[in-house]
Amino acid sequence: MINALTLAAPLWFLALMPLPWLWAPLRRYVSGRTAAVMLRHPLITGQDAPRTPSHAARWVPIFWLGAYGALIIALANPIWQGDFIPAPPPARSILLVVDASPSMQAQDFPTENGQFISRIDALRQGVLRFINARPQDRFSIIVVTDSAGTLVPMTADHAVITYWVKQLSAGINGSDTALGDGLAMAIRSMSNQSQAGQPVPLLVVWTDGFSTGGLMTPAEALALARAHDIHIYTVNLAPIGSAPDAGQPSLAQLADLTGGKPLLAGDLAAMNAVTNQIAAHETPVAARPTERRQVPLYAGLLVLAAALLLAAHGLLIREQGGVA
Repeated sequence: MINALTLAAPLWFLALMPLPWLWAPLRRYVSGRTAAVMLRHPLITGQDAPRTPSHAARWVPIFWLGAYGALIIALANPIWQGDFIPAPPPARSILLVVDASPSMQAQDFPTENGQFISRIDALRQGVLRFINARPQDRFSIIVVTDSAGTLVPMTADHAVITYWVKQLSAGINGSDTALGDGLAMAIRSMSNQSQAGQPVPLLVVWTDGFSTGGLMTPAEALALARAHDIHIYTVNLAPIGSAPDAGQPSLAQLADLTGGKPLLAGDLAAMNAVTNQIAAHETPVAARPTERRQVPLYAGLLVLAAALLLAAHGLLIREQGGVA
């Protein structure tokens, strides 16, 4: 990047125009100053002739003009424009489809200390970690049980999202898992946003992988996603080795066939890696930096002006004191 110097108030430079005409009057003023009055014996003669200013005193007009120029430039507020500040990543809309069916009550999700927690507890921890890792993004939550419904519409209020994620519990409505219906609802919402000219949200499905009810099968939802060119990221909380029902696409197939990424969260360590894996698979969107690092220079100019004035004052005192 090319650095540059800018002026916030360049009109102050007009005050520098009188400088050439000030040089001669200031020199005459310094030359015409008489030496300090000294007490002499009345019989001493030949000491009253005016003295010529010393060589050092000739610098006084230069210092005065330099201080004046530094003050005027400081009033113009020069600012050094440095490199561009990297812009934060642009906010994304993320649609979370979460499974709250009775199967998520199973206490078979291993923790780091060898104990087991329920799948819904693991889901809450993983979703909250995912949300907290993306503070600039907006989220919406669709809950899947016997049917699918929107728990939280798209919002940037993470406090609201966090509250409702903590309220999730398994088996709150019926005994089936309408995973196909949840996917269809999410896909329709994303398609509507795309047709409205808005960026397509990221779709992340958190489930144990079994669809046991609903009006639409996962296979039909897969065809719908491919028709709308929607990528699905799947987070599988089922025990390792579990297979989907016969005739249904697995979560890995739902992700792979739509251009997303399947993630197996077999334990908390794998669950905690979900955020990084999804971020690594996303197409990076570089935000164009618009702001540059700015360093105001007026303080240094004020210090320079003060130093020049002090130097000129010191030379005048020295001259009046009779020190050559």
